[in-house]
Amino acid sequence: MDCLHPVRKKLHMRRHAQSRTCIDDIGIDILVSHILVRLPARCVGQCRCVCREWLSLLSTQQFAITHYRHISTTYDQKFILIGSLSGYVYPVVFDHLSRSSKIVLSLPFERSSCLVRILVSFEGLLCICLCDTGEMVIWNPLTQVYNMVANSKIRGLCNPRLDAVGFYVDSSKGYMLLHLKRFGGKMWLYIYSLRRQLWRKVGFLDKQKYFKRKLKWSNGTFCKGVVYFTVDFIKNRFHSGSMLLGFDVKLEKFNKIRYPNVPRDDLEGHLLLIHNNLHIFLTHGMPFWSVDLWRLDGDSWIKVWVFPPIRPILLGCTITYVISTASFLS
Repeated sequence: MDCLHPVRKKLHMRRHAQSRTCIDDIGIDILVSHILVRLPARCVGQCRCVCREWLSLLSTQQFAITHYRHISTTYDQKFILIGSLSGYVYPVVFDHLSRSSKIVLSLPFERSSCLVRILVSFEGLLCICLCDTGEMVIWNPLTQVYNMVANSKIRGLCNPRLDAVGFYVDSSKGYMLLHLKRFGGKMWLYIYSLRRQLWRKVGFLDKQKYFKRKLKWSNGTFCKGVVYFTVDFIKNRFHSGSMLLGFDVKLEKFNKIRYPNVPRDDLEGHLLLIHNNLHIFLTHGMPFWSVDLWRLDGDSWIKVWVFPPIRPILLGCTITYVISTASFLS
């Protein structure tokens, strides 16, 4: 029996060596792109402590984008509320909202008052306006990293009642912030690079009437290389209308987008992304409201849902799509 012991020991050592090399056989690319991107954010933070190679791989912007897109399709959705001194993260639960399950986040940036407003969000980033000064802040609530984007040339100052902003990703996978600034009856377009932390001015005005009139712009929705805005206007005290504009991030030019074929009187549009496709809720026909959901397919619109008629009301309505359970809330 003793003579068999070295053989058994050698076999045991060989099997143990094979089991240790299994993770190496997987390959670091597969490990990162197919396994680690599916982990919760807290686990990703722990994985960064494994070694320098993992720290480098898990700290890239491309990994952050891929990880966000994976977790954003799960049912573990959350929303954030900005309070007077802190941010509050709540889970999305449709039958009830348990306030005891909230997570409190301290706001890491300085502010002289409690007036803080979320302008737009994109892939986990928030663009926030400090309402007393107009300064804009780009904040990642998960990592608590933030950028005060206002500079000495008064760029990065926002008036939420007049201006419009939107995030997008450029050809090099860098995060960019688009700022349409309106002042004194004129409009300017500025673009901020989060990677370079620099503003630049873009000459985009081409004497078209919808850039000159005092219109109400929505904040931007980015989809497939274009940042889309709805622009509402009032014809008279009884009638209003809306149009859709798209900013091509590669050409850095605006184009007017054709609306779906619906009655134009009292038309309002609410943009949203569903499964990475641009959709729009259209409400029209005040006071007998009709609500339709349309999807942009190339240059054409496809009607995907018609909602039951809404009883006559004198107030507008805002409609939101919640990705967690594919449910609509109004």
